[in-house]
Amino acid sequence: MMGDVRKTMIRLSMLRNDRGVALLIVLLVTALLIALIFEFSYATRISLNSAVNYRNSQRAYFLARSGIFAFMNYGKSIREIIPQGEWGVVPLISDGDTEVRVKWEDESGKIRINDIRNNTETLTVVRTLFENKGIDSTVVDRIYDPQSNIGSLVLLSGLHQYMSDEDYNKIYESLTVALVSQNRVTININTASADVLRSLGIINDLDIKSIITERQATPYVDADLASTGTRKLSSIIGTTQARGLLTTRSMEYYRIFAYATVGDYTKQIEAIVKGKDISYWRAL
Repeated sequence: MMGDVRKTMIRLSMLRNDRGVALLIVLLVTALLIALIFEFSYATRISLNSAVNYRNSQRAYFLARSGIFAFMNYGKSIREIIPQGEWGVVPLISDGDTEVRVKWEDESGKIRINDIRNNTETLTVVRTLFENKGIDSTVVDRIYDPQSNIGSLVLLSGLHQYMSDEDYNKIYESLTVALVSQNRVTININTASADVLRSLGIINDLDIKSIITERQATPYVDADLASTGTRKLSSIIGTTQARGLLTTRSMEYYRIFAYATVGDYTKQIEAIVKGKDISYWRAL
């Protein structure tokens, strides 16, 4: 009798021990499933955020491209509402959570650096520009050296090989490689910067300020340069010099900067265009 009771007690003890192991297994499996669920949820959120970021990045890039093409197709209208050298919103394609801005520069108002060895006027103007900006004249000598590749520069950044970044940043906005070489210096007075006008050596600083102020209200026309009319410009620079160095017409080469922002992403593109032809393109 006592033996049967003892056997029963042993069996009950074994059953209780089995139940404890099963409980531990259930808890471990539950913990593992919870960890897997959290890992899956985290990976899903990461993938979703990556997809959203990629979408915004691509939208920003293609919107920036659309800013370039908007200028190519509606350049005259855009130039009327956005002054040269200033960022402005493109109303045609900016809406909702997107904003596209452009900035344009007329390359006709800059000095053609590729003409430096073919044109003594260009050499003189470049020397004056460098002197005005405090750049050592030996830099000009290096550029003018027949062994240099000036005359075939495709990108203005090629000037980095002749000067430091600091000096390059002082003058790059006044120079261009986009225009077709000519036998004379011809600068568009309606878009030339103060540095470019000053480098011509025929206009003083006070008159340069007057020119920039006047052209903002009313752009100069050929008659202002070719005659001795009543406009102040004629008395400032003289007919002969004006005909030789200045023009009121653009060669329609423009450097365009366009950037677009979508969410936390901003993309910028730089291009040089003439009409609907692109001669230079860079995504920044």
